[in-house]
Amino acid sequence: ANSEEYPVVFRLAEQYLIRAEARAELGKISEAQSDLNVIRNRAGLGNTTASTKEALRDAILDERQVELFTERGHRWFDLKRRGEAADVLAPLKPSWLDTDVLFPIPESELLLNPNLLPQNSGY
Repeated sequence: ANSEEYPVVFRLAEQYLIRAEARAELGKISEAQSDLNVIRNRAGLGNTTASTKEALRDAILDERQVELFTERGHRWFDLKRRGEAADVLAPLKPSWLDTDVLFPIPESELLLNPNLLPQNSGY
């Protein structure tokens, strides 16, 4: 029988980046740098120069964008989690609305409640 569930994939690189982000948020700068450097060094890059909580946040987000490129919507979830989706996507998408961070809502659910349909969405 075919499974109707999506497989869950945990990449080791992603686990290092998740831990690096958590450590940075806790102010554990050297530990966060170490986790980030594992990923950078494996790719042939030098150690990170980020040395503050804010700089590490940005460096980790940049590394996630490169390391997890096109994989399962990671970038979208990163931008939503950090509250940066509108800032990053609005300049790239002329029709961007602040409510777009609430999507994707399945079309079947939208059709059940026409009040949820965004203007000019084509539904």
